[in-house]
Amino acid sequence: MLRALRLSVSILTRLPMRSSASPDRALVGAAMAWASIVGLALGGLASGVLVLASAAAGNDATFLPAALAVTSLVLMTGALHLDGLADTADAMGVRGGPGRAREAAKQPATGAFGVTAIVVVVLLDVAAVATAADHGRGVTALVVGCAGGRLAATWACRAEAPATGVGLGAWVAGTVRARVAVTAGLATLVVCAAVAVADHGHRLAAVGTALVALGAATLIGALVRRVGCRAFGGLTGDVLGATISCGATAAYVAVALTGSLVR
Repeated sequence: MLRALRLSVSILTRLPMRSSASPDRALVGAAMAWASIVGLALGGLASGVLVLASAAAGNDATFLPAALAVTSLVLMTGALHLDGLADTADAMGVRGGPGRAREAAKQPATGAFGVTAIVVVVLLDVAAVATAADHGRGVTALVVGCAGGRLAATWACRAEAPATGVGLGAWVAGTVRARVAVTAGLATLVVCAAVAVADHGHRLAAVGTALVALGAATLIGALVRRVGCRAFGGLTGDVLGATISCGATAAYVAVALTGSLVR
C-alpha cells in the first residue's frame, strides 16, 4: 500500500518522494487508485495557504488568498497538468489525424490554443476559489476540486486504451479495475463531505455541495478525456493532465455556484 501511495505521489506531483524504479502494472494500477487521496492531501495543503493568506490579508480579502492557494498547487504539481492541458488543446487544433496531433504535442513551443486554455483555466480556478471563499467554502472548493480532478484520472485509467506503446498513457491505461475505481470514488466522497461539513457547518447543504462538485469533476473530466483520446488516438499523459485540470476547475466552479445558491 505504501509503495503504491509513494508511486502515486511521484506520478502526480513534484513533491520529493522515492518510488519503485520499475513498477509492474498491478502497482501502477494501485498507484492510480490512490490518485484522489493524493488530491485530498494537495487540497489540504493549498487550503492551509488559503487560510493563512486570508488571516494575513484580512478576512474580507479573498482574491489574493485564492490566487496564492492556486499558485501553491501549480508549484506542488510542477504545472504538469497545465502542461498536459496546453498540449491537448493544441492537438485539438491540428488537422491530420492522431499521429499529427501527437507530433504537435511534442513540440516545445505552446500554441495559441494551449496558451488560451491555460489562461482560461487558471482564471476560472482563482475566481471560483475566491467566490467560494466569499461564501465560507474556500477549503471545500480546494479539497473537493483537487480530489475530484484526480478521481477523474483514476476513471480514465480504467476506461481508455493507450494511444501508443510508450509514455505515461501506455504505463497507466487499463490498470484500474471498475470495482477499485468505485471504491476510490466512495471513499473520496465520504472525506470530501466531512471536509465540507467542517468548513461550512450546515450538514445537508455541505454534503450536497460536495456531491455536486465531485459529480461535476467526474463528468467534465470524462468529457475532456474522451475529446483528448479522440484527438490523440488513445490515452496519453497529456490527456490525463487535461482531465485533472478541467475536472478540478469544474469542481471549483460547482462549489462557488452552489455556495451562492445555498447560504
